[in-house]
Amino acid sequence: MKPPLSDSSTDLLRVTAANWIVRRDRGLSAAESIEYELWLAADPHHAEAMRRTSASWSLLDRIPESTAIAVLAASTRRRSFWRRTLSTSSLAAAAVIAVGLFVWSRQAPSPLSSPEVAFTALDAPRTVTLTDGTLVQLNKGGEVIEHFTAKERHVLLAQGEAHFSVTKNPLRPFIVRAGALEVHAIGTAFNVNLQSAAVDVIVTEGRVQLTRIAATTPAPALDAGERAVLRGNLGPATNLTQALVRSRLDSAGIADALAWREPLLRLGGATLAELAVEFERTTGKRLIFADPSLAEIRFGGRFRADDLEGFTQVLAATLDLHVESATDGIIVLRKKNSL
Repeated sequence: MKPPLSDSSTDLLRVTAANWIVRRDRGLSAAESIEYELWLAADPHHAEAMRRTSASWSLLDRIPESTAIAVLAASTRRRSFWRRTLSTSSLAAAAVIAVGLFVWSRQAPSPLSSPEVAFTALDAPRTVTLTDGTLVQLNKGGEVIEHFTAKERHVLLAQGEAHFSVTKNPLRPFIVRAGALEVHAIGTAFNVNLQSAAVDVIVTEGRVQLTRIAATTPAPALDAGERAVLRGNLGPATNLTQALVRSRLDSAGIADALAWREPLLRLGGATLAELAVEFERTTGKRLIFADPSLAEIRFGGRFRADDLEGFTQVLAATLDLHVESATDGIIVLRKKNSL
């Protein structure tokens, strides 16, 4: 049994949880995601605070962060008065504190279900953390909607592609719905790509179970390294097991299929001048060629788009170049024999 928190610790915890909810909604960086997961695992009270605060957040997601944090912290107090009186209506009342300056545009969720929280990746891949700590990597154009209940953790992949690294909780199954399929997992990692005429599932860790929506009979499980593709629509009499096209991928095949998860540049025979433009776009650092002939050299393969320094070191070793780094972030490449 967890020992009760003091009033001062409770106040600090609800403010911290409110900050995490707001930061999570606008999208966590890789470093922030790690920080959040460590904080969540440090104390069982943290997960409880996130669940309470998430319920309030659905009422406040259209107001500024500074205001939302203050109202979230107030609406999730754990003192005895709030434990006796807190309800969906009182959350809405707390939100009215902020609505004096804003237009109220949402109804309070039913007290019998948790609120839905949507995450989207508009212009670039994005990593978000769900209420239970599950890490979701959204490909560009992807959208997921979280709707957790006391018994199950439901996520709708509304569009696009997402990779899920699921937090283990045997008592609350994790279910992703995509088109006509449901992907059931307890603690594993898998990728789901919802296309206009297909649903593509790749398991990268553990095992998942596939079912059709509202079905009682599951299809065979998919293990790590397996892929299942469902094309077209499922009719009432369609056998899901027979409709799935299954295959096994090696590590290279998985890396290629999920290359979007890493900020990789596909070199594809591009010139160094063209690659320099791409690196500057992603890193903000300029690459200058002291010898103009270097700009026309072409390269194939792939490389991390955020690692200009690593790329220049490869160039230096491969082409026998000298690399100069200026204080303003400019990197100069020149042939050693031209020094």
